[in-house]
Amino acid sequence: MEHLDQKIVSMLHTVTAENTENDQSLIEHEGVNRAHGKEPFGQPLQTFMQIGGERLIFAQRLLLDERIRITMPNSFRDMPIDEQLLKYPSHHRPDFIFTNEAGTINLTFKHTESPLQIEELEDFTDEMALVVKQTQKLTEWFGHEVLEIGENRIGYCEFMTPVWNARMYNLSFFTVLEGRALMCAFNCTDEEMVTWKPVARSMLLTLNIEPERKENKPL
Repeated sequence: MEHLDQKIVSMLHTVTAENTENDQSLIEHEGVNRAHGKEPFGQPLQTFMQIGGERLIFAQRLLLDERIRITMPNSFRDMPIDEQLLKYPSHHRPDFIFTNEAGTINLTFKHTESPLQIEELEDFTDEMALVVKQTQKLTEWFGHEVLEIGENRIGYCEFMTPVWNARMYNLSFFTVLEGRALMCAFNCTDEEMVTWKPVARSMLLTLNIEPERKENKPL
């Protein structure tokens, strides 16, 4: 894999809402990249959790013909198409967009056409981090890494971007599905980041990719 597909680069601009000019300098956290051995990346999710004064029920959700399994709040709804067009105007918008009732917390999934093999994931993650730094107006960079989660490998980039008069927390994560890149992203406002950043990380850890497509068994 010599470079990222142009569609992947274009999709990076749909991860966050439209950025505005911001003079804040980028803060990079040294030693974050590939240094999570000192502390867990995330904690196991509980079925019932109190988050931001709201009691949420977490449950597994299946996507893409049950090839993807991930745990998220039951209250997350499918974003209506009119909201999608406003928040993700690019034609490269995600296949699935889940959001909270207020529309301030989003979890998205896109199965791209870009070829990717599991042994290329570390290089892909490094390239994604480089492209994000070059194309996004970043205010804070937390790091990037490839995690080994059971039999799955998942790469991620974690960063902050300016949006209007606020900042947005972004956790972009990616893996391989059927020989193609699967792009996922979580984002929320900086006000919600304190409570949702650890939850977003924990949701990432629940992402599971079925190794083979399930066939209907004869009765």
